Amino acid sequence: MDRIIPLEVTQPKIISFDAEGTLVTPQFSNSIWHEAIPALYARSRDISMAQAKQEVFDAYNEVGNQRKEWYDINYWFCRFRLGDPHKLLLQYEHEIEYYPEVHQVLHTLSQQYQLIVVSNSAREFLDLLMENIKQYFMRIISTISDFNSLKRAELFLEICHNMGTAPQEMIHIGDSWDFDFTIPQKAGIRAFYLDREGKIRGDNTIFHLGEVVSQLSI
Repeated sequence: MDRIIPLEVTQPKIISFDAEGTLVTPQFSNSIWHEAIPALYARSRDISMAQAKQEVFDAYNEVGNQRKEWYDINYWFCRFRLGDPHKLLLQYEHEIEYYPEVHQVLHTLSQQYQLIVVSNSAREFLDLLMENIKQYFMRIISTISDFNSLKRAELFLEICHNMGTAPQEMIHIGDSWDFDFTIPQKAGIRAFYLDREGKIRGDNTIFHLGEVVSQLSI
């Protein structure tokens, strides 16, 4: 789908969030992808950590973040022959942290709207990331695990259909310009781009999640 569907001004019913970089800081994922996996790889091949990082990061770059395999820890554990990732994820679970405003914003929004998560993170990641805030959400969707796909306009339309709502009745919020801003808009969904570094200015750019509450006049 190439064209952007014109947005209609409609009272939203559903607010959709990305997970990593939006609700959850990158700390947990960075530890897994940048440290834990290379360490396992180094031990399994009896090589230095430096060499392991070089080989693992080269493999990441070869795949790239526009392919679903990039986000699928099962794919990488299979490719690197590292066994089952579940134990490793649990070992680093203590590094999961939420941005400071998250609990209050979710509590406030959940009084008026149905909240969901739409994330490219695999289910193994997502269940751990959402464990302490899952009470706020009607649905927590892993596009990789549930739809075997990255976020696409057609996928957002399918989610709207499954939830019995029109695209113009949904808002999506996330920190990826492509996956969380451009693509939802192609489906006719109003999107907010979350730029926590404050580099981009625009009507639908926000710098922290509390701004959503202000924009919706809650």
